Parts: sequence; structure tokens; C-alpha cells
Amino acid sequence: MDSFIKIPLTILESRLPNKAALLLGLLISNSQQYGYAYGRNQYYAEKLGCSARTITKLLKLLEDDYYIKIEDGHSFKRRIKINQERLTNPNYIYQLIDNALYHNK
Repeated sequence: MDSFIKIPLTILESRLPNKAALLLGLLISNSQQYGYAYGRNQYYAEKLGCSARTITKLLKLLEDDYYIKIEDGHSFKRRIKINQERLTNPNYIYQLIDNALYHNK
């Protein structure tokens, strides 16, 4: 049986590198059962044909762009949660900026 991942169109339309979009697709797929992904960087590196260090950089990029939130990032029990609102709301970033400006008045 063939395996596949889903990548939301909003990701394809973003400025993210292709590997980051693929990694996000893997994270979305892996988070279906428990609501979070928990694979090691080496696992994702093998799936995407890159180094674990590249995965670390891609995870940081996805987290900085609010696509994911990493809990217990320096633990073997880390949880990578997908920000569904960021995926489905095209105005998410603008709302974050508006909220930040409002609270800094």
C-alpha cells in the first residue's frame, strides 16, 4: 500500500522552502493519532533525504512562522503540535500583529 502526506494549499502558496512544506506534511500526518507529532529529527531526515541538522533548522522555521508549536523541545518527550488556525486562516499573521499592537499601546 502506498503512503502519502497531505500538504495544505496555503503552505504551497507561502514563502516556505519545499522541504519545510514536506516536513509540515509529515508532521500533520504523524499528529493525526495523538494530536501531536513526536518523531526524532533523524526519522524525519531519513524520510526527506536530508540531515538531522536540516530538520532542526526547518522545525525552527516552521515554529517561527507559527505553523507548529514545540513543547519540551529539549526533551526526548517533545511534542510538535500543528497550529490549525495558521493553516486555515489566511489572515492569521495579520491578526497576531494587530493583537500585539493593541496590547502595546
